Amino acid sequence: MLKAMATLEVWFGPAIAAALAATSASSQSREGASAAPTEAAAPDSEANPEDHAPGEVFRAPSFDDVADDLIVGPPEPIEACEQRLEDAGVTFASSRIPVHENKSGITCGAPQAVRYVSGPGKIRWSGKPKVACPVAMALSRFEVVVQEEAERHLGRAVKKIRHMGTYNCREMAAYPGWVSEHSYANAIDIRSFTLAGGKEIPVLGNYGEPGAPKTRAERFLQAVARRTVDEDVFSVVLTPAFDRLHRNHFHLDMARYRVDGTVPD
Repeated sequence: MLKAMATLEVWFGPAIAAALAATSASSQSREGASAAPTEAAAPDSEANPEDHAPGEVFRAPSFDDVADDLIVGPPEPIEACEQRLEDAGVTFASSRIPVHENKSGITCGAPQAVRYVSGPGKIRWSGKPKVACPVAMALSRFEVVVQEEAERHLGRAVKKIRHMGTYNCREMAAYPGWVSEHSYANAIDIRSFTLAGGKEIPVLGNYGEPGAPKTRAERFLQAVARRTVDEDVFSVVLTPAFDRLHRNHFHLDMARYRVDGTVPD
């Protein structure tokens, strides 16, 4: 627990870390902190497609926005989710992951979910990831970042991204009692990038020393991770620089809080 507290203080600061620890110690840690707001289950079909401005960029919350950092649960529905994905150039299929409580008492699922096929970067994804709407929106922006940095550092476009999973109702691997954003399909783990011509760049062994990349692959991966944080593409970005659990992948999620895991703790 002391190690977990130390990490939480790095993530959130002492005050929020203490509050989160108190929540975890209570019987509410898997229900109260993780439960979806009642309105979160409202179907997307009731949203008005005209309620969003065309071309509006969907962003993760800023680091300064800490009002709901203590809320852990399924993401709020996004108005006109599927229309916004279409407007962003995303090819997808509608899907469902009903919000429910599993046998361990963890709230799982998402009020809106899609099978993400491809986006504006024209990248193929392994397994057509099943994700909550906020992640689908973020992936459309992530594709653009990936292609720009691939051209800049590698001179070739990325044709495929391999991922290691999205929806998995569970606690965080390193911190028992803390519910993972994977429980809400609100996260994705990126394993590798395949370039035009077939060369694959896995995250494992290619991230390098944070801030001091030596190879083209290291410059590419670090630039992608850095921009994903700086441009508010995803809320949480964990890389091999963060800890050994992420030595072989990028963890990207759309939690209500922010974590920059592109540099060592």
